[in-house]
Amino acid sequence: MQTRPKPTKFYMHKISNLLNVQKIVTIHYQSLEKNYVFPEEKHDFWEINYADKENVFVGLGNKKVELKQGEILFIKPNQPHYVESGDKEPNLFIISFTTKSESMNFFRGKKYFVPENYRYLLQNIMSEAAQTFELPEFDPHLTELKLKENPNLGGEQVLKNALETLLIYMLRIAQQKATASQGFFVSKIADSSELEDEIYKFLVSKVYGQFQLLDLTEALHYGTTHLCTFFKAKTGNSIYQTYMKLKIDEAKKLIRKNYRFADISELLCFDSISSFTSVFKKYVGMTPGEYRNSIK
Repeated sequence: MQTRPKPTKFYMHKISNLLNVQKIVTIHYQSLEKNYVFPEEKHDFWEINYADKENVFVGLGNKKVELKQGEILFIKPNQPHYVESGDKEPNLFIISFTTKSESMNFFRGKKYFVPENYRYLLQNIMSEAAQTFELPEFDPHLTELKLKENPNLGGEQVLKNALETLLIYMLRIAQQKATASQGFFVSKIADSSELEDEIYKFLVSKVYGQFQLLDLTEALHYGTTHLCTFFKAKTGNSIYQTYMKLKIDEAKKLIRKNYRFADISELLCFDSISSFTSVFKKYVGMTPGEYRNSIK
């Protein structure tokens, strides 16, 4: 009797999202006149400016950045900014959006040259937007995107995908240029709801530094109460307890590498050796000296 072969077992690979754009806020393509000035504004979402023709000036708080043709500038949420054309007649492409992906934080206030082989994505975004939304020819005060009566089928998703692809490619460029001392760090979240992962990775990035809850709320765009309540419910520990445990785990690694206690205390930004010793004993159950003797 012929035996039936065992069915092949297939494994499904879960796709991790490096970066997730949640909402598109506005899209502009502006042909500016000479000496045009748009007054300073700020908003609680990301904005990118791309100089498509000629150079343009973008003010960021107390400094003015010259955005050369072919360059893209990233403006973080709540960053005051304005635009000036100078003595040229530049074309400026602006798109604003929301994202909670910590990967974006590397771009704060930075600008990069967009390689020609990536510019088609900017063209796709603008073309898809024009066929999906009612976009006025020039309205710098646009505050809401309105769908066309018969928009492109799936236009919003195509636009989102093109923007995410562009941002990922720009992250690759940034990653290639970044050095270890710059601490380049991206978050691979499965989706925007995996806030626990975002918080944890932010804490890891601050182990050799100091941490304030305000830094976390600004990075993730959530309120302090929400973050603390959420993290406690998910992990059973407070954000601060987790942060200190990460520091102590790192201290244990340094002790195993025979670092001096004074150096460890300084590297991990404790106020003093006695403070480091007290925290270490609280989390490990023994002093740093006792721990070093226990592993010899």
